[in-house]
Amino acid sequence: MPFTAEAMAPALVILALMFAFAALIRRWSRPLRARFIPTAVIGGFLVLALGPDGVGRVTGGQGAFSAETLAVWKALPGLLINVMCAALLLGEHLPPLKTVWTISRSHVVLASIMSAGQFAVGSILVLLVLGPLFGLNSKAGSIIEMSFAGGHGTLAGLTPVLVQYGAEELLELGLGLATIGMVTGIVIGTALVNYAITSPRIPVARQQPTSPEEDYDIDYHLPGPDDVPIDEWRGMTQVTAAAVFIGVSIAVGYVLLELFRVTFSLLGSSFFDKFPLFPFTILGGAIVQVCAVRFNFEWAVNRLAVEGLGGLAVDGIVICAIGTLSLAALGSQLGPLIVLAVASVAWSVFVTLVISPRIFQRNWFEHGLAEFGESQGNVATGFVMVDMADPDRRTDVVRAYSYRQLITRPVLGGGFITALSVPLIASWGLPLFTIVTATATIALTMWGMRRATAGAGLPAGSPPRAG
Repeated sequence: MPFTAEAMAPALVILALMFAFAALIRRWSRPLRARFIPTAVIGGFLVLALGPDGVGRVTGGQGAFSAETLAVWKALPGLLINVMCAALLLGEHLPPLKTVWTISRSHVVLASIMSAGQFAVGSILVLLVLGPLFGLNSKAGSIIEMSFAGGHGTLAGLTPVLVQYGAEELLELGLGLATIGMVTGIVIGTALVNYAITSPRIPVARQQPTSPEEDYDIDYHLPGPDDVPIDEWRGMTQVTAAAVFIGVSIAVGYVLLELFRVTFSLLGSSFFDKFPLFPFTILGGAIVQVCAVRFNFEWAVNRLAVEGLGGLAVDGIVICAIGTLSLAALGSQLGPLIVLAVASVAWSVFVTLVISPRIFQRNWFEHGLAEFGESQGNVATGFVMVDMADPDRRTDVVRAYSYRQLITRPVLGGGFITALSVPLIASWGLPLFTIVTATATIALTMWGMRRATAGAGLPAGSPPRAG
């Protein structure tokens, strides 16, 4: 049901209470903390348990929440994804593009292999198994990449596209896979770290002698002595200014999308009519940041404040997406859910343990583990994996992985290619889409290995391989 403005306030207050209860549950549960399960995930399952598919099944009603509140929560992810994407590049103080590429190129290759392979594996399974046996929609060929590399926000943003192409039933399946991915990313990632530590064949940075310390994070712009204090800049606080810049970035993204729609309409194509906004908000954020540097108001874009608002959007997406899952719809697709989840995890583990040593010449486990985390959950999961394998930052993984986001985030894992995947399957047909993605996976793998053999796959500044 559509929600009203009057329903917004109580829905947000109740959502804040759910976050508070989830935080207490996490604080009281050592197993949840030990496995780095995010508060938003715990809150999502708490909402699910108290909602119509939990308590509601026992009482025969809506559970602990009204229909209006649930309608607000169901709509929020599709809105918050634009905030999250606009905040990705906004406020980043970056080196020249050549430096970014030199440091992150091997991560770009491995992330591309991971995403292309997710498309290929999903398409093969749907084409040969899930379609014939379960009657699964052919658009599900892209569901692994959309769910695992893209996540809850990507699925929320792509809901109009799925509806337009007659695949709306894939939304619940995708949300279920995205939830599984967040959990398996942490659980299996932890198992991989423990396996590597006990294996004499895998060098792990946390077991190496301490090397000279170096900060590999992307630098945030800190105010200089001649900068105007942010709270004096048009009377705004840092958070208010961050919200303004995010809003401007979304507006720029909207203008870009409308330009694409008008241009393609003049060419006789309606391709972008139902295209989601969120990939364009990434570009909007980048354009605003470039303008900030060019016109000397970069100091006004406080990255920490922007990141805080982006993190709030991510948490809101996760808790609402999980909390409003339809277990009945998901249960009807249990077979495909299990097959796709197992296949995705197996592919990510294979890429991490088999392909990444052939892409990275040094510290391959830490580099590959970061990409494993993101392929199963999100960017934050990748950083959690790095913290496990390299807590003292003895490698340059954090810097290389961070810079990689600037190149691939607008394209893969919720970017343009992810958004284009369903229209491409509809246009090409699943067999051709499968051939293209499988060929791309093989070609990227061979290219990455060849670059590594030639010494080009080594990120700048990597310390020597242990052992």
